[in-house]
Amino acid sequence: MNIAVIDMDNLKNPFWGAGQARATREVCKLLAKRHQVTVYSAKYPGWKDYVEDGIHYTHVGLESSSPRLTNLLFAFSVPFFGSRIKADIIVENFNAPFSVSFLPLFTKIPVVALPTMFNAIEFTKKYHLPFHWVEKVGLKTYKYMLPYSNVDSSKAKRLNPNIQFKIVPQGVGEEFFKIKQLKPEYILFLGRFDNHQKGVDLLLQAYNKVKDVIEYPLVLAGHGPDEPIIRRMIDELHLGDKVTIVGPAYGDKKTTLLQKALFTAFPSRHDEMSLWSLESLASGLPLVGFDLPECGWAPKSVYLKAKPFELDEYAQLLVQATKPEVIQPLRKEARKFASQFTWDFVASEFEDFFDKVIRQNLNKERGL
Repeated sequence: MNIAVIDMDNLKNPFWGAGQARATREVCKLLAKRHQVTVYSAKYPGWKDYVEDGIHYTHVGLESSSPRLTNLLFAFSVPFFGSRIKADIIVENFNAPFSVSFLPLFTKIPVVALPTMFNAIEFTKKYHLPFHWVEKVGLKTYKYMLPYSNVDSSKAKRLNPNIQFKIVPQGVGEEFFKIKQLKPEYILFLGRFDNHQKGVDLLLQAYNKVKDVIEYPLVLAGHGPDEPIIRRMIDELHLGDKVTIVGPAYGDKKTTLLQKALFTAFPSRHDEMSLWSLESLASGLPLVGFDLPECGWAPKSVYLKAKPFELDEYAQLLVQATKPEVIQPLRKEARKFASQFTWDFVASEFEDFFDKVIRQNLNKERGL
């Protein structure tokens, strides 16, 4: 099987290198053991095509020194380079701000959508442009999808009753289950510094409300476009002695951060099952966030949830989670819950769905 994957990001991209790029790598390296796999990613300063883990990474679109402009240019270019792809199946990771690219209108190859970014309404609110209408109309051009949960599948069926789908969650690597927990020293946030999605500003505002009573400092690990805003907030709220930014965290640095954390702050405004949330749980760190529909996949036994964007409640939840009698049962349950999500399972489910789609299309061509 010749599989083409469209993913704006990859792990060598200095702008992002985010969770979905890791998910693409983990799934594709397993598929590459049995199939030919090519990933089409956005260009960035210093880009070079490369092969890693059996995956061929090809860079397309126009190069820019601006992360957001690069993202936008890539999104607009998908129908153009996508129409020239030669493969048995194309997997398209949806991209901000409007999710869809209308690619199925430009190719006869079956396109399977991955709703990695399926919240155009949020970008409509942010930029006051009708991105959600583009998403609504564009989804009708897609026949196939691999949603992460019932939230995405329900939305997809509402916008396109004819879409065929199979719910397949994210996965997590075995290495996270092997991390040895040390004496907790701080609360951890790890992720992209993007307030609109990840809600770091909400976390800082809530933490500020209890900074004089909470016993643990807050460590922010990551990078992203809103880092200057986040640093300014820390200064304005006089949190410099309680909040530390440690930059991007990969490899041994990430492991060390996970070893010494008490729990993970997960204050996202809109975030489907993310790779980082599973890595956190697999490391024995429960999540503390908001009770969003997208977070329904995680039970209260591993995820403490405040009413959406109620900062007073969230602040008190942060304090409650520092109490041993509250957090220890959740820490114990976290790894057990995460153990059901493996990359082998995800890759196998993808492969089965691809086979079904390809057979269906061949039978259609033969008039069967």
